Amino acid sequence: MLKLKEILLLLLIVVLTASFLFIGKWTAGIVVFDNLSPLTNHQIVYQAITLLIAFALLLILWGVKREEFKTHFRKGNIGAEITPEPWVGIKPKGNQTWLYYGASIGIIISVVTAIIIYLQLIHGKEIDYSNILPILLFSLLFSLTNSFIEESVTRISVVVTLKGIVKDKTIPLISALIFGVVHYWGNPGGIPGLLAAGFLGWFLAKSILETKGIFWAWLIHFVQDVIIFSARFLSE
Repeated sequence: MLKLKEILLLLLIVVLTASFLFIGKWTAGIVVFDNLSPLTNHQIVYQAITLLIAFALLLILWGVKREEFKTHFRKGNIGAEITPEPWVGIKPKGNQTWLYYGASIGIIISVVTAIIIYLQLIHGKEIDYSNILPILLFSLLFSLTNSFIEESVTRISVVVTLKGIVKDKTIPLISALIFGVVHYWGNPGGIPGLLAAGFLGWFLAKSILETKGIFWAWLIHFVQDVIIFSARFLSE
C-alpha cells in the first residue's frame, strides 16, 4: 500500500514529467549561439534545465529511498534472467536472458520508432544530407543527455519510489502510463507515439527491475533518441 512518502514522490514525478512539455514550449525560440540552428539552440537550453531537474530528483531519491536507489541506479546484471511475457513474445528458451531480449527487442523497438518518425517527419520532404556529420554529432550528444534525463525522471524514479510498495508487475505499467501520455504531445506524437512510448516505458522499467540496473533502459532509449533527433535535424 502506498504511504504518504511514496504518494508525494509519485506526484512529484508526474509534475516534473508534465513540466517538460511546458519547458519545451518556453525554451523554443531562445537563441544562445547565432551560428547554430534553432533546434540546436532549443535543445541546449531545454536539456540544461531538465538535466538540473533530473539531478535534483535523483538527489531526493538518494536521500529518502537510499537502499532502493543504490540497488537500481547502476549498470546491473545485463544478462539477468528475464520474466516471461508471452503476450509480447517473451518466451525465454535455454540460455535466453536479458542479453538476448534486450538486444532483440531493442532492435524491433528501434525499427518501429524509425518507421513512425519517418512517416511523421521525413516522408514527402526534400532532405538535404550535406550536413549529415554535424547532425549525427549533435544527435548523439543530445540523445545521450536526453535519454539520461527521461530515464531518471520517468523510469528509475518510478522504480525506486514504488519498489517493495506495489507489485513488481504493476511498476512498469505505471511508468508506461506516465511516459506514454506525455509523448502524445512529443516526437513521435499522437496515438502512435503514445502507444510506442507506452510500450517502451513498460519494457525499460521491466529491465531496470529485473537486471537491477539502468544499462538496457539507457542504451535502448539512447538509440531511439538518436533516430528521433537525426530525423528532426534532417527535417528542420
